[in-house]
Amino acid sequence: MASMKMGNERAFPLPPPDFSSLRRKVLELYRLGLYREALDLALQARGHFPTKESDIAFWIACLLSRLGETEKALSTLAEALDQGHWWGERLLLHDPDLEPLRDRPEFARILAVSKQRQEKAQAKAEPLLVVRPPKGGRGAKGLVITLHWYMGTAEEFAKYWETLEDMGFLLALPQSSQVVGEGNFGWDNGDLARKELSAHWETLRRAYTFEQSCVILAGASQGGRLAIELALEGAPIPARGFIAVAPAIRDPEGLAQLAQSAAQRGLRGILIIGEHDHFLPATEKFWTYACAAGLPCVLRKIPGLGHDFPEDFPAELKTALDFLFSQTAKEE
Repeated sequence: MASMKMGNERAFPLPPPDFSSLRRKVLELYRLGLYREALDLALQARGHFPTKESDIAFWIACLLSRLGETEKALSTLAEALDQGHWWGERLLLHDPDLEPLRDRPEFARILAVSKQRQEKAQAKAEPLLVVRPPKGGRGAKGLVITLHWYMGTAEEFAKYWETLEDMGFLLALPQSSQVVGEGNFGWDNGDLARKELSAHWETLRRAYTFEQSCVILAGASQGGRLAIELALEGAPIPARGFIAVAPAIRDPEGLAQLAQSAAQRGLRGILIIGEHDHFLPATEKFWTYACAAGLPCVLRKIPGLGHDFPEDFPAELKTALDFLFSQTAKEE
């Protein structure tokens, strides 16, 4: 936080110009074990992204804890809490970086107050649907429904997919009503997610004009896994294909059980994942099972990438759509 002093003054680099770039850089440094460098960047970013101060404070606390500076980690969270910020109960209880803090009375206070604030935010939350038409007043080639990742929002997620508007697609960005952090949402309750997405589908097919045989379900991380599940199920959204970026697949065998019937419907899919993503082994298993079941599916393994979007995602997206509307499948 702004009042926290780190001791020796350091020459910090300027933070990236947007939050997604900052997040990418901090997480990449973390993956490489460069905790001090990641901490320097997170500290410099404070004050630059007012709506993301809770996220940045959480990163700082995790990095300080990794560096063995437990007292500073705890005070970072406490100061942010006293300024009105909070974090989801799941994040506080299950992030391994915070393990050294969890037996402290101050952490119990942070958890209790955060839980109260989460419950208050949840009581006001409602599902949201952001729709962006094709640019240039053209008719839509088709519809792409994209599901944000855990700790995401429709607004910030839109930037990854906006090239679809240039390509002539109607872009729909549902936002879950499930509050998982300050200003952040997730899809933990699958039944509730399906209920909300079914209602969004009814809105889209009634209020917008698009070719209903050209519907793609897409998403990243938790949203990517959900996009795969819904596409394989085939209802209520009759998707032609799916695009899953860094999908948080935990049960590849369970997903694969739906692949054969989905293949018979003509479904096909794209999996885009980094070579350093911890979900890569499960994603590769699902890909193997899906292909064996006859479902045309491409696995794009991106060199050097962790659990994130590729930097050249617009090009990856174009290639993915070309495949989903083509007649052949292969691994690349």
